[in-house]
Amino acid sequence: MKLHEFVVRRLLLLVPVLIGVAILTFTISHLIPADAAAARCGDRCGLTVDWTEDGEPISAYQQNREQMGMNEPVTTQFRIYFEDLAVGDWGESSTYHRPVVDVLRDAAPITLEMTFFALFIAYPLGITLGILSAVRQDRMFDHISRFFAIAFVSLPIFWFAMVLQLLFAMGPIPGVGGVCDPLLAGTPWSTEGGCFPLFGRHDPSLTYPVDGFASYFPAGGTGFHLVDSWFVTDQKLATLPAEFGSNRLLFKDTALHLALPSACLGIASAGGLLRYMRASLLEVLHEDYVRTARAKGISEFRVVIIHACRNALIPIVTILGFSIGGALSGAVLTETIFAFNGMGRVAVKSIQYIDLPVIMGVTLITAVIFLLSNLIVDIMYAIVDPRVRLE
Repeated sequence: MKLHEFVVRRLLLLVPVLIGVAILTFTISHLIPADAAAARCGDRCGLTVDWTEDGEPISAYQQNREQMGMNEPVTTQFRIYFEDLAVGDWGESSTYHRPVVDVLRDAAPITLEMTFFALFIAYPLGITLGILSAVRQDRMFDHISRFFAIAFVSLPIFWFAMVLQLLFAMGPIPGVGGVCDPLLAGTPWSTEGGCFPLFGRHDPSLTYPVDGFASYFPAGGTGFHLVDSWFVTDQKLATLPAEFGSNRLLFKDTALHLALPSACLGIASAGGLLRYMRASLLEVLHEDYVRTARAKGISEFRVVIIHACRNALIPIVTILGFSIGGALSGAVLTETIFAFNGMGRVAVKSIQYIDLPVIMGVTLITAVIFLLSNLIVDIMYAIVDPRVRLE
C-alpha cells in the first residue's frame, strides 16, 4: 500500500473513533454529580432575573438550565450536541464567555508548541545518553547516567519546575537570579534576574489581552509564536521597546520563555528514553549480525551507529506516542506553574467551574492529537524498519 493511501485510510478511521470519544464524554458529563447550571450562577442562583407570561418568577438557575438545554430529554440533548459538533459549533464557554472553538484555537498551539519543544529536548538528549551508556556499560558514565535517569523519572514535575525557576529564573534572595547572576557577573553575558524568564509566554512589557495572546502578533496566524514572530509587521515592531524591535528579537523572547517549561517536560521524558535506548541497544549489540560486522573489521563507531542503532530505535519509535501523551498530561501542572494559557490550564480552570463544553472540547482535541501521533509512529516504523509494511 502506498503512503498516501495508508494516510487517507487511517484518517478515515479517525471518524468512528472520534464519534466514540464524543459519546463517552457526553455520557460522563451527564453522570458526574455536578450541576453546570448551578456552577454558572453561583451565589446568584436564587435571584429572579425574569418573569414568565403567567407572572411566575424565573430564577438565574432556571434561566441557565433553559439556555444550556438541560430541561430537554437526554436523547434530545444528545442529538443537538452531535448536530452542533458536525457544523463546528462546540458551544459557549461559561468561564471564558467565548465560543469553545475560539478558546481551544488559542490554547492548543500554546500546549503543542511547548510539547514539540520538550520532545526536541528529550529525544536527542535521551537517545544520545542511552547510546553512550550502552557503549560504556558498567562504567562510571553508565552508573551516573542511570542514576540521573531514575531520578528524573521519579521527580514530581511540579517540584522540578519550581526548582528550575529557583535555579535559573530567580534566587532565594530578591533581585538575584539563581545561579546565573553570580556565575555570569562581569562577563558579556551577565544577567539580572536569571538566565530565563520566571513565567509567562512573553515579556510583560508587551501588551496582552486577557486571553494571554500578544496583540502584536498577526491575527489569523498559526498560534505558534515561534513561527508567528517572523511575520509581525514593521508598523507594530516600531511601537515595541528597542529590545523587541525586530522579528529576531521577538523570536528570541518567545524561545527564552519556552526554555524552562519545555526543559521541565523534556528532561523528565529524557530519563525514560535513556533507559529504553540503553536496554534496546545492549540487546542489539549481542546479535549475530553485529558480531559479523565486527569480525569484518568495521570500526566500532560504524557498528554501533550504522548497524545497531537503527534496529535499537524501533522500540523508541513506539514510545513516541506515549511521550506525546506524557508531555500533554505534564502540561497541566507545567502550564499552571509557568502561567501558560494552554489546554492544560484551560482544562483545570474549566473543571473548577464545571464548564462542560470546554472540558468536552479539550477531551476531543486531546484524542485527535493522540490518534495523529499514533499515525506518525506507524509511518516512522516503516522508515526505521523496512520489514514493516503499511497496511
